[in-house]
Amino acid sequence: MSPRIAAVELIPWNLPMRRPFVTAHGSKKVSHNLRVVVHLENGTHGYGEASESLAWPDEKRADFTRALLNVNLAGKEIQAARRLSEKVWQTAGRHPAAAAALECALLDAYTRSRGVSLWKWFGGKKRSVTTSLTISAWPPRVAGQAARQAARRGFRRLKVKLTGKAPDADLDRVLAVHRAAPKAMLWLDGNQGFTREGAIRFCSRVRERRLPVELFEQPVPRGEWRGFREIERQGKIPVVADESARTVSDARRIIRKQAASVINVKLAKCGVAGALEIIRLAKKTGTRLMIGCMAESAAGLWPSVALACGTGAFHYIDLDSHLLVISPPGPIDFETRGGRLSVKNRT
Repeated sequence: MSPRIAAVELIPWNLPMRRPFVTAHGSKKVSHNLRVVVHLENGTHGYGEASESLAWPDEKRADFTRALLNVNLAGKEIQAARRLSEKVWQTAGRHPAAAAALECALLDAYTRSRGVSLWKWFGGKKRSVTTSLTISAWPPRVAGQAARQAARRGFRRLKVKLTGKAPDADLDRVLAVHRAAPKAMLWLDGNQGFTREGAIRFCSRVRERRLPVELFEQPVPRGEWRGFREIERQGKIPVVADESARTVSDARRIIRKQAASVINVKLAKCGVAGALEIIRLAKKTGTRLMIGCMAESAAGLWPSVALACGTGAFHYIDLDSHLLVISPPGPIDFETRGGRLSVKNRT
């Protein structure tokens, strides 16, 4: 008989940001997170984490907590983790970050109870991946300083947050980052802040200056995803669907319509089962994938690192939240050296 679940513990965490995190949606100095711990009767624990996000202002920690309090898993055998995860999504799926956190905690507890790393359970394809680092929508001088520090630490891809509301300031920020880190490839992240026409004009200005921009993530609002192809065609920069690809259904539609070159998969949006289904669809159609995060601590980021390394399915890695927040102390299953995230040998 497999171990049974003794309890599910919900722990509110306030994680200070190392610097104010600024996007088209606003700014924050503290991330309000919820740690989810699945305790098994044999003393094994599994961990997950839900993070509030500026991109989803209606999703608060109190909502995560209420949703998960409605899920009763005590006494269930952890061997049924995948079936239990389906129950979690049926009960708490209106709050995806919360459902995903408990799903991750269940799978983490299950794999640990079997003496298998979550990374190996996902396939064990790679032991390490290389992440980008986010540069918030700070003034150009601050953004340049952060980019220079990132380059010295070995980061070769920098994601620059844009607002869309002040395109001149956005361009000045991108230019400052490039001057400070001239060898780095740049990803632009509009966080839904641009109009279609504004995004196309911004791409033109970027090209005129021959900036090494590799991707443009979610330039327009979620509901205007049909504009992605026009932005790509006229702007000549591959577009990444993030907020427009919140669910498996969203991803399936984007893939079917060939609306975006890249889909950003986040466990907080679609959960583990959803992510694996999007990976399957992407492999079938040759669609490129990015893996991203919210503002999870180092411990909360582990399932995403395990998924990225275990499946080897992602062309672009954006798993830097643990570098943006001050994480509480505790055992971490991966290590960070510059931009490289590596599964620890013990796992």
